[in-house]
Amino acid sequence: MDLFTKSIYSDGTKNYVDKPIPKLNDNVNIGLSMLDEDVSSVFLLRIRNGAEEYHEMKPIGNRGQLAYYQVSIDINEPVLSYHFVVVRKNVIYYYTQAGVTTYVPDNADNFVILADFIQPAWVDGAVFYQIFPHAWGNLYKVIEHIPYLKDLGVTAIYLNPIFSAPSNHKYDCSDYFHVDEEFGGDKALEELSKALHANDMQLILDISINHTGITHNWVKEKRHFYFENDDHSLMGWCGVETLPVLDYRNEELRDLIYRAPGSVLRKWLKPPYSIDGWRFDVADVFAKNDNVQLSDELWKEVCNAIREEKPDAFIIGEHWADCTKYLQGDLWNTPMNYYGFGRILRQFTGLPELFVSRNETLAKVPYKMTAEDVVARTIEHYSKFPQVIADAQMNLVDSHDVPRIHNYEGYSFEKVKAVVISQLLWTGIPCVYYGDELGIDGYTYHDSGFRYEMPWNLVTDDNQYLQLYKKAISLRRNKASFSNGSRLVLYAKDYVLAVARFFKDEVYIGVVSMEESAKTIKLPISLVGAIEPSENMDVFGRSFEGSMNASNEYELTIEPESGLLIKFSCAQLRSR
Repeated sequence: MDLFTKSIYSDGTKNYVDKPIPKLNDNVNIGLSMLDEDVSSVFLLRIRNGAEEYHEMKPIGNRGQLAYYQVSIDINEPVLSYHFVVVRKNVIYYYTQAGVTTYVPDNADNFVILADFIQPAWVDGAVFYQIFPHAWGNLYKVIEHIPYLKDLGVTAIYLNPIFSAPSNHKYDCSDYFHVDEEFGGDKALEELSKALHANDMQLILDISINHTGITHNWVKEKRHFYFENDDHSLMGWCGVETLPVLDYRNEELRDLIYRAPGSVLRKWLKPPYSIDGWRFDVADVFAKNDNVQLSDELWKEVCNAIREEKPDAFIIGEHWADCTKYLQGDLWNTPMNYYGFGRILRQFTGLPELFVSRNETLAKVPYKMTAEDVVARTIEHYSKFPQVIADAQMNLVDSHDVPRIHNYEGYSFEKVKAVVISQLLWTGIPCVYYGDELGIDGYTYHDSGFRYEMPWNLVTDDNQYLQLYKKAISLRRNKASFSNGSRLVLYAKDYVLAVARFFKDEVYIGVVSMEESAKTIKLPISLVGAIEPSENMDVFGRSFEGSMNASNEYELTIEPESGLLIKFSCAQLRSR
């Protein structure tokens, strides 16, 4: 792909769409930018009432070597689907979210704008923080440490399950309608919710409605709520006998879980608890059982019930693989984004691929992931859903279910820094797993090693992990490039990746290298209208060698297995 085709760019952010979430019947200005080189015509091709319709775009201005085009489009139906057509000499380029082709693409990767979509206001600039409650003691301990969370800069708390259950992880629920007394009971949740909201923080609770624990009273009193094996024993999730699977062919069960006014999912959304959303455990397998396939029907009912109770409730599904069907604006806001972020970054930095490593044969193949792979996998995930969904992706690396990256032998602090930088470079909401910001201890061979007690003794001014996370979170919160901005890959070769995040005249470029030696790369910064930075120092205080070359590229040297995040100046936008 030549430099011109690399330069063709648009997205659904305010850089290119003046109303990212319009009302039905609104008019929306949609833009496109590219190098100003021999372009004769530019069109936006939309789907109106099922048929293709071309709208010619007009040049509106230049920024450096970039030309900007725009057209006004009416939002006549709930979903606007479109891509771009660029005419240049003897070739026609077609541009979708998946990239540029010279053949007519299908509509699977079209840009999509949703009319009247409700995006929770707090998503803008949000940072998630996941807490495994047993590692903190109880909910009153969380309340006690709200000043710490506020100082860290997080804006939304995701709590692993807190409802009554015999285990410390609480995924074996014995009573959905009460908070476990070990964590302080219902009153503690009420007080926690009030305290978080008073400090401008949101609260997401975790639940499994796929199965209960074997100690749930329904096991004895409502046995018909569960699937049975051929021998009439209760079917366990993943073969685990103590986690019996719920059978949603039962209407009473549907009422208790989500339909009735006092149902489980509605109760905790209402005052005095007023939680802000749900994270659903094992959402990928929910209501799927051989010849009883109710998943599509139930997800529609569950998500509709939640939003009927609280229109801006945030819905997270646990799904580790492709879950495009749930991310079209009518179901989940996000998965736990292992597939589009966490699994990618872990493998790129040299760790086992989380799914591949589960297969004994595949795990023996010593493949090192390339930067080209990173880009391709990321595009596969993000190209098939609207910008408003992309903006809300929950981008995590560690969690209660995977080993903490820094606990792997030989995994350096510089690698951790590269991953934290990457959380700023990907579109979506960064999620910090408790204790990562302190360099918490642990081991990698069992999940008990991912769930150590929170090490409050490590909260010191000289903790390099804490300073790294504080700086990164501050950038996410306060710089529009990372909260509202566009994202363009500038370089991806071998084991070096460079990504620009930009908003209007603010540009940051992150470079992540997993090479084993220093590498000099050339960045086409003209593709984002950038100008050489004023100093050779990145935002985390690391110096580097870099300068413009004769080809008007920014040439810099990146050290092995490390990351840089550099603030660039930007050319002024000149109107035509």
